[in-house]
Amino acid sequence: MKNLVAKKIRLERLKQNLSQQNMADELGITAAAYSNLERGVSDITISRLFEVSRILSKTPQWFIEETPNSNEFFENNLVESGMKHDLLILQKEMEFLKHQLSSMHLQLTKK
Repeated sequence: MKNLVAKKIRLERLKQNLSQQNMADELGITAAAYSNLERGVSDITISRLFEVSRILSKTPQWFIEETPNSNEFFENNLVESGMKHDLLILQKEMEFLKHQLSSMHLQLTKK
């Protein structure tokens, strides 16, 4: 249950384009403490869940409820949050940079 709540918090934060620092500031905690909540390292208290719910405009129950197919839920929300798109862009950029690096290496070894 703890990991489900943490994953839903993270995905909803990303969908709303909020940083971990934004959330930490709203909650009055450090970014490290917030990160621990979001990763499921620290247990989230009921009062903290209510605060997070208020910030993200969701009910506390929404974070707790299991979805019929959790994997499908997270897959769909990854797409909605743009993370898959961002990952594809980063992969293309890495390929481009590898190509540039290889070309530069060839130029340096010719001299």
